[in-house]
Amino acid sequence: MGILDQRNLGYKELDYTVFPSEEKTIEVQDDETYGGAHLYRIKLSEGFKDGKTIYTEDFNYIQFVQKDDDGSVTPGLQSEQLAYVLLDRAKKLNARFPSPQNEKQIAGLQMFLDACK
Repeated sequence: MGILDQRNLGYKELDYTVFPSEEKTIEVQDDETYGGAHLYRIKLSEGFKDGKTIYTEDFNYIQFVQKDDDGSVTPGLQSEQLAYVLLDRAKKLNARFPSPQNEKQIAGLQMFLDACK
């Protein structure tokens, strides 16, 4: 079943928020084997207005590669691919808007990627 077929199946809200917002905007498709670890649904943001994060009612989906016990595979991203995207973005944003927070993000992502090797 492809990602388009799975978009309306059961999702559970994750208990994560993006600072400074307190709104929970990340969900994962629940499954019996992993408890949800492969298909994520994330509410889109329009950025900040008047000091508050603005979220839309639209979602983006992230499908990670999933190998089932029967050997079938659902193609998707590897965790490292997503981390490299985040690392590339953090480096480019830091080049434009240098900050200690950006440097911490870069160091943390590099640490994650080193641990994956």
